[in-house]
Amino acid sequence: MGLEFNDIKDQETYFDMSKTPCIKDHRLDLFWKILGWCMEERKVFTFQCNNNEEADELSKLTYTLVFQFHDRWDVSLGDDLVIKAVPPNTTT
Repeated sequence: MGLEFNDIKDQETYFDMSKTPCIKDHRLDLFWKILGWCMEERKVFTFQCNNNEEADELSKLTYTLVFQFHDRWDVSLGDDLVIKAVPPNTTT
């Protein structure tokens, strides 16, 4: 009954993100700088990803960082691999 420790260990992911890094350090650094500034200033965040794998990982990470119960940002990933996060009460 319930999950055993080994079952949980085999499922180690953070919001379904991959266990192995797929984003280059300089891209992740750029992402953090832009997202951090946008969150602080309550501005719309956009980030152009290089490939589908990067887009998938960074969109999940964006969602986990900007979405809070009392402050729900709208996060989307377009077909053009652009991540967009819009703070509440903001028009685009």
